[in-house]
Amino acid sequence: MTPGANNGDYSTVDTPVWLKSLASSFDRRYGATSVLPLTVVVDEIATWVDLASGVDAWKPAPNRNSFRLDLDQSTNALGSSVRAAVAVPLARFDAAFTRLTTGPKSVLAQPPGTRTDAAWADIAEAASELLTVLDSEEATVASWDDLVAVAHNRTLAGGQHRPVADLLFDQLQRRGQDADGLFSTLASLIALGSVSEDDPLTHVELPAEDRLAQARAMVCAPVPVEPVVVWLGYRGGRPAPRLDAGRVTFMDAHWTVPNAGPAGQDFEHKAELWQLVQHGFAFQVREENGKRWDVDLLVRVDLGQTTTLDAAVKAANIVDTILSVAIHNHGGIRPRLTQHAVLRSGRRVSSSFTVNPDATGFTDDTYGASIMFEAVHHHGPRIADALSREALPRFLAAAIEVQAAADHPFSRDMAMHTPSDADIRSVVPLADRVVQHVAAHAGIGPDEAFELLGQLWPHARWLSDLELAVHLCTFGGDDRQGSLLGAWYSVGLSKPRPLFIADHAEDLLSVCQIESERPWIARMLRSVSDAAIYGELIKQYSADGAVLEARRRRVRNGLVHGNPTSFEIVKSVREYATFLSSGALRLGIEAYVQQAEARDFLAWRSPDVIAMQSGQDAAAYWRQWLATQPSS
Repeated sequence: MTPGANNGDYSTVDTPVWLKSLASSFDRRYGATSVLPLTVVVDEIATWVDLASGVDAWKPAPNRNSFRLDLDQSTNALGSSVRAAVAVPLARFDAAFTRLTTGPKSVLAQPPGTRTDAAWADIAEAASELLTVLDSEEATVASWDDLVAVAHNRTLAGGQHRPVADLLFDQLQRRGQDADGLFSTLASLIALGSVSEDDPLTHVELPAEDRLAQARAMVCAPVPVEPVVVWLGYRGGRPAPRLDAGRVTFMDAHWTVPNAGPAGQDFEHKAELWQLVQHGFAFQVREENGKRWDVDLLVRVDLGQTTTLDAAVKAANIVDTILSVAIHNHGGIRPRLTQHAVLRSGRRVSSSFTVNPDATGFTDDTYGASIMFEAVHHHGPRIADALSREALPRFLAAAIEVQAAADHPFSRDMAMHTPSDADIRSVVPLADRVVQHVAAHAGIGPDEAFELLGQLWPHARWLSDLELAVHLCTFGGDDRQGSLLGAWYSVGLSKPRPLFIADHAEDLLSVCQIESERPWIARMLRSVSDAAIYGELIKQYSADGAVLEARRRRVRNGLVHGNPTSFEIVKSVREYATFLSSGALRLGIEAYVQQAEARDFLAWRSPDVIAMQSGQDAAAYWRQWLATQPSS
């Protein structure tokens, strides 16, 4: 986002509220939604039609029901403009999906490559047609129009812009746009009337209609296709001076970089590399004095005529495939990618410089050590006492081991290592295994354990969203916001946090600067003192939980059985899967420490949850609770 967006200020004082709301709609840091863009859902179904197993993927009813839930949820979230633009192909796709999923099981069981029934061809053709229309300029502009309409409509309860903005973001990406960069530009243009890269905060007296017209033109602008080349730098492994593999060239960085200058020996692409290394920052190699170096291996990947969107990722994937096959067949070490640079039509357009890849964690991480010792101080004595009574039950020990494996790529030990796609994908099946181990420890079936844990999700989601609402209100940094945020962090056992929100709801709303989220924030803050609103939210969270649980099962089955599962869909269930596994392990450990039945702990509900889901509002419950506590 723009520098102005970083502190929550999207406008000048006289900017209309609806324009502020539209500008802040482009900031994807604010909140999240369980609703997937229709493009993602249809693309996933189309991939399953092509590649997914019949017996393991399509034949099981839960997978088909999960797709139906996702499709209905995404369709219901469409704005009126997009709905009109895609009405015909969407109706055809929906009908084709229904025919397939309600058809004979003998058809559903057909494996990929043998799907001769017309139902398969119909849905494949319908999906292709629908995606073509969704990717079109007309549908993309329609998403923009829907986002503007949501910003104008101040009667909405809040949050309706999120799925609309997410769909627009995905459409732009699918069209080859740099969606992140374009959203940042749109936020600056709408809020300030400026798209100046030199001074993005300069306010220009541009009428709202002109800002909208310029933004609309940017959304539908075609993406230039030009020659794109990516240079990748790796640590570890030194090849022969040069190795060509089609459009991929491997080079010894320790020979190539020193010779890239005008006085060096000639080699192909010398001028291109000199442009990157002449200032001494990129692709550094060891000098005679033993100076630290960044790369041993350079790889040049010619992507041909294309856009620069995700060019470095595409190039790295190509190289990774080559390395994987070579290492699998003949062994050797895998070099570690440390730097890259992207050139378009011979000019550098982007680059990255990373820390020493030999270190996966912070050097001399005293803060991390203090966190660890604090955790040991808090949990250690009780667990040690329990271990002194009896050995850790084997299923509980297995659950801890699996959870540790799932957590490791995201831990401080790996702080200098960006989790890979494989790390993130592994979370869902590992989390599933944790719950299954705890269920076995409790002596119940996995389905019962997942059901009991899923019942905890709505209230936990409400508490999480309450905290998010407070942070969005205090996001900005002025004195009043800082004072409220400090008070929020200082709340302890003397005053439960729901009471803080009840007592400071108006103060929080008065300092909120994020107009697009204001209706949602107001509703969240009121839910602390209004049991009816709380009930409505719990109903909504429960419905979302049902969608997430069905999707989680489908994703887990896809990852385990090798069925296609897109990365975006995996990411959409990661939080929910982690919630289930963390909850199962926490309750299982607590039951072990207290020498209680794990099944009883999985079914246990705290008194505040029981009271609130029986109709009492949170503020009233906690005031009664506070009155029963001994005075300090």
